[in-house]
Amino acid sequence: MDSLDIGTSATGPPDRRGDVLGALRRERLAAHLVALFGSADTEIADDLLRLGEWVKVSGGDRLFGQGEPGDSMYIVVAGRLVALCADASGRERVVGQVRPGESVGEMGLLASQPRTATVQAVRDSVVVRISEQAFRQVIAKHPQLLAGAARLIIRRTTEMIRGRTSIERVKNIVIVPLRRSVAGSEFVERLRRALERRGRTLVIDRARADAVLSANGISPASGDDARDLVFSAWLDEEELRHESILYETERLSDAWTERCLRQADVVLMLAPSGEPPELHADEHRLARGDGHGERRELVLIHPPGAGPPAETDRWLAPRDVARHHHLRWDREDDFGRLARFLTGEAVGLVLGGGGARGFVHLGVIRALREAGIPIDAVGGTSQGAIAAAAVAMDWDDATIERLHRVFTQRNPIGDYSLFPHLALVKGKRLEDALQRSFGARGAEDTWRSFFCMSANLTLARPEAHRRGPLWKVLRASAAIPGILPPVVLGEHLHVDGALLDNMPVEAMRGSGVGRIVAVDLEVKREMRVLRGELPSVVDFLRERLRSGVDGPASPGLGSILFKSVMMSSTQRSQELRDEVDLLLSPEPAEIGFLEWKALDRAIELGYRYARRELARRDVRGWVEAAAALPGS
Repeated sequence: MDSLDIGTSATGPPDRRGDVLGALRRERLAAHLVALFGSADTEIADDLLRLGEWVKVSGGDRLFGQGEPGDSMYIVVAGRLVALCADASGRERVVGQVRPGESVGEMGLLASQPRTATVQAVRDSVVVRISEQAFRQVIAKHPQLLAGAARLIIRRTTEMIRGRTSIERVKNIVIVPLRRSVAGSEFVERLRRALERRGRTLVIDRARADAVLSANGISPASGDDARDLVFSAWLDEEELRHESILYETERLSDAWTERCLRQADVVLMLAPSGEPPELHADEHRLARGDGHGERRELVLIHPPGAGPPAETDRWLAPRDVARHHHLRWDREDDFGRLARFLTGEAVGLVLGGGGARGFVHLGVIRALREAGIPIDAVGGTSQGAIAAAAVAMDWDDATIERLHRVFTQRNPIGDYSLFPHLALVKGKRLEDALQRSFGARGAEDTWRSFFCMSANLTLARPEAHRRGPLWKVLRASAAIPGILPPVVLGEHLHVDGALLDNMPVEAMRGSGVGRIVAVDLEVKREMRVLRGELPSVVDFLRERLRSGVDGPASPGLGSILFKSVMMSSTQRSQELRDEVDLLLSPEPAEIGFLEWKALDRAIELGYRYARRELARRDVRGWVEAAAALPGS
């Protein structure tokens, strides 16, 4: 670690570049202090700037080690750090990331406790060290800062308990074509235009880097130390000036690519979807995954007019990537979607289960599209998973409705078993409908990021399916216990995901989205018996035939079965409501769980409800996020 001069000199006038860089660092640090401690008091910022020590941490170096004294805290101004915890055997695992604008070490400082984790730089980083003595001086003068620090610790602890992680807006994005046939320069320019709508974006290629070095008197024959020092100082300044930096590379492995990778927050690996997916010899550096380095994402590029993605699993199997993107070369909105993921503004749609009530989702989807709210990732449970898969395939509203009419032509669970040793229904009718609709494609073969939930009976836990035969994981997600047979995936048995997680918000957070829209189909106060006793068959039929009645006086078989299945996850769904950015609750009480002929009525109900809710809520920020990017 090296102390940095931030541009002031006690013996003479400041260096021009150092003065500019120092001013930029001061400005960025002041903004970070407001975000961290909730105080806009410029005097606090001035005191911390005066007492703090600017430190540069080279990529791979440790800021501090587990068990060391907690004698200071650090604010990250540029770069990225990773927190590592060692177990009893000494093996380290990643427990968190520390990004620009975040702090680390404040808990040990306040409690005077040893460090609970090791923190090291993933890439070259700049931090401000605030010693215990400096912190005490500032607190003595500004006691409100202590309350801000306490709130910060409480917020971090709460997020850790809830398992909610912050979504990163990455800054340094390295573009690496995996095949020579990829038009890397054109891709970089189109992505730059998409990112530029969200903030200033700089493209750095080999020629630009050489020009910077040459302007600073560094020739190709200069030593690596001199080149690294000048280039790093220039990058520090540009990182503070820009919201995003795109590094353009030409080859999988050369000195320039390696230099770029040392600066990367994320690496986008570009590949043409139609070429053989096998690893090339010099691609192993990118394919490995040690969990400490830059995030790697695969971008599969499809030619104009391409059909649906296929065999994506062959690309994913030999590569350890955080996520993958399908990008159509003739669709600017696909570039916009990729930009939203990179800037932490991607929108995820979560659709809960509810039998035939899930048809309500189709009306909500139509209303969201009309309102201009983007859907970048989608996931769901049971009937919600089927609607989610249709959205992920990028089908229009008419196509999605035609798909669901396949399920309403005949009762999809009407093939009753003569010998119900596993379930009341064989499930073949539903399987055939799913196979006709989605074919042989995998869950990873969708234009938008997709997952669906099931309950793993073998391991007694919820499971998010992002890969595997699409029709089969959908069948597992909708396997109502007792009604439909379980589905075997690998060696495990799976049933309806509503059993454990009917509103999979946490799984959607794992998709890398920044904001979540969730549609909850729970109907409150449904389990009522108005006459104080269960009705006979005659009473039930009379109630159903009577006109002018909102519904039967007591729940039917479908309601009892579905409510029983969902009961364990209902409370969890209530708790997750606070984790959702936009919650829509149509409460389709008039639609029965097994009322498969109610498709049109359910769509209209969902559409009218969503139109009304979106009109009365302030969703301008959502629409602006989409409109700010080309083609969205």
